[in-house]
Amino acid sequence: MPPFGDEIVFTQGSVKDRCFAAAYGRRGRIVAAVTFDHGKWLEYYAHLIEESAPFPPPPPGWDRPDVMKPVPAEFPAPGVPTAIPDVVLTGHDPNERRAEFRPRGH
Repeated sequence: MPPFGDEIVFTQGSVKDRCFAAAYGRRGRIVAAVTFDHGKWLEYYAHLIEESAPFPPPPPGWDRPDVMKPVPAEFPAPGVPTAIPDVVLTGHDPNERRAEFRPRGH
């Protein structure tokens, strides 16, 4: 659940190249991770999250960015209206990992 994090650090790859891994932290612990075209690292981060590992986490392997400095995650405050998302998580069971694509109306 990335919104629990108040900081994010890009640990591998490049946002510019659209191939990266990032971790979210809160109170010095890793609480979530996200990847874009770097899914092979999700299991690594899942283990760190389960262990309540320190944040920022040590990056695995290779492809580390030049700068690994945590920055504010800047999630909108709960209850504040935002734009309609393109992808919406569905279901209520955390073991169900489904997503539904909802294209925006023009």
